[in-house]
Amino acid sequence: MGPYQNAKYTEIDGCDICYVDEGEGPVLLLVHGLGGSMTNWTPTIEHFSRTHRVVALDLPGHGRSSIPDGDAGVELFARAVRGLLSRLGIEKVSIAGNSMGGLLSMYLALEHAEMIENLVLVDSAGGHSFPGALGLALRRLPARWLRKMVLFFVAVVPRYRPLYRVAGVYILNEYTRVLLDEATGTAQRPDVDRYMDWYVSSARMALGVCYAGRCGEITRPTLLVWGQKDMGVPLKVGQSLNMLINGSYLVAIPRAAHVPQLDQPELFNAAVERFLAAGEAVSAGRPEQAQAAEVDAPERNALTVG
Repeated sequence: MGPYQNAKYTEIDGCDICYVDEGEGPVLLLVHGLGGSMTNWTPTIEHFSRTHRVVALDLPGHGRSSIPDGDAGVELFARAVRGLLSRLGIEKVSIAGNSMGGLLSMYLALEHAEMIENLVLVDSAGGHSFPGALGLALRRLPARWLRKMVLFFVAVVPRYRPLYRVAGVYILNEYTRVLLDEATGTAQRPDVDRYMDWYVSSARMALGVCYAGRCGEITRPTLLVWGQKDMGVPLKVGQSLNMLINGSYLVAIPRAAHVPQLDQPELFNAAVERFLAAGEAVSAGRPEQAQAAEVDAPERNALTVG
């Protein structure tokens, strides 16, 4: 069951949003990526709910949240996030976003900086464009073809270990197995046609948005966490963002791909915990603790852990 055993629902803009709200302390908001769900954060929720108030949600059209009418858009996802936080009486958060969730987190840091305390981008989309075959296919191929391609992909990949990395997984463990099982289960959804329409719409949105030109406007403390083996959004994207975002830190996780929080949860949690401790100490007026907790990263704040 993972986080779903404590899941709740609320309606935001006509969409039923599934979420969890666990723990006490500074608020940490977790935002999953394309085709994912809050289960992409299971070990993160388990770890940080001991010291933080952790909020995680299934974005509209993902997981157990309902599918909205119309097309996906970053503003639509942002309204769902902001609406949920407002419903919960939360004004400011540290936010961690993976893949498309990172793109959404960047958007919020740019357009609603007042609500962001600290920003954690995990193998994030939105930092580069896709001009090659993938971008061309998403723009030009009919949606029905893309639906068939994705359904074939999720049916085949979980069965063959050499293909796991293509699905964003590097290590097969209890957490990544859930991710692969959820992908395989896509074809069994009773609303599979509508879901796939939304998936394709979300993919086109996520791969069509690039904030690289605006990264200099991000003013919140920023940690970039990247799986060294990510094939979809390679480490060089994180390195580029690290140069563009003022004062950011980059942590590269070995033996991890597109979801390092699942591949290497202990290393991931340790990196994020140290970063948040520094930011929270500053917010609480304890600069000496902030200096002790600060991510130690030479060479333009780049660090490999593990």
